[in-house]
Amino acid sequence: MGIVIESGFHLRLGGAQVQADCFDDALHKLRERGFKLTPQRRAVLELFYSDGAQHLTAQQAHDAIRGREPGIGLVTVYRCLELFTSVGILDKIKFNDGFDRYERRPDPSGHHHHLVCTGCGQVVEFGDCLIRSIEHELERMSGFCIEGHWLELIGQCPRCRERAKEDN
Repeated sequence: MGIVIESGFHLRLGGAQVQADCFDDALHKLRERGFKLTPQRRAVLELFYSDGAQHLTAQQAHDAIRGREPGIGLVTVYRCLELFTSVGILDKIKFNDGFDRYERRPDPSGHHHHLVCTGCGQVVEFGDCLIRSIEHELERMSGFCIEGHWLELIGQCPRCRERAKEDN
């Protein structure tokens, strides 16, 4: 099981190398639905297809983009995020902190879920998905056609549990 740990909700933009194939797939999704690639949409897409940009709020995305695209407004970023979510480029996720967050929709091999610490906000991604093994049975029993799922587990990380012990 591959685990990626992100401390808090800090932006990790190590390199700005855009992953070309995935980026081209995203452009194709937009164009096949009749949407143009405006400079603002390109800036938002490039952010989410750069190394390490994940679990961002609209405000964090806006702050990261403004250096390159100073005229972009927060409302425009929100609209881009919602558009990209509606066409299947991004996923909107919630981490029990009151903010909508966005991440690139993974291909099926990158499907993952999140553990979220209620103390410090640490996010741990995990890829082992047991839900997939019961989807077909659930479809048969319920008559639903399951299109997808997400799982978020909340609790306290080891560091926060240790801190709580020290406080008691």
